[in-house]
Parts: sequence; C-alpha cells; structure tokens
Amino acid sequence: MEKSKWTDLAFKILSVLVIPLLGWGVSLQVSQAVQNEKIERLETEVKAAKSIKDGVVANTNTLGRMEVKLDGTNKRLDEIRSDLRRSLPPVP
Repeated sequence: MEKSKWTDLAFKILSVLVIPLLGWGVSLQVSQAVQNEKIERLETEVKAAKSIKDGVVANTNTLGRMEVKLDGTNKRLDEIRSDLRRSLPPVP
C-alpha cells in the first residue's frame, strides 16, 4: 500500500508540472517565431545596405575617373592659356 501511495503522489506532482512545461514550450515557440521574423527583416535590411554600398562604390569609381579627366582638362587649359599669352603682344 505504501508503494501505491508514493506512486500516486509522484503522478500528482508530475501532472502539476505539465502545465508550466506547456507554458514554457509555448513561450519558446513564440520567442523563436519572433526571432525568425527579426532575422528575415535584418536580412532584408542587409540586402538593401549592400545595394546602397554597391551604388556608392560605383559612384566613387565614376568620380575618380572624372577627377582624372578634370585634371587632364585643367592641364590642357593651362597650356592653351600659356600659348595665348605668348602669342599676344606685351601690354605697355
């Protein structure tokens, strides 16, 4: 009889523990769903940031080429100015 009393008590204790375990399981499921949503949102933001970065890199390359062209144009304009000054008579 003593054994059945302990078994009864064990079943009662275990049955009481089921409710908190179910709550904990649901809480974990909700947390995981929220984290999955955050991960998806962050991945979208990363993709957007990468496309912005690609645009910035392309603009940087274009600006670099333009700077080289402008430097060449400035040198050519300086040469033309020098040629014009040499070809004009001196101012009295």
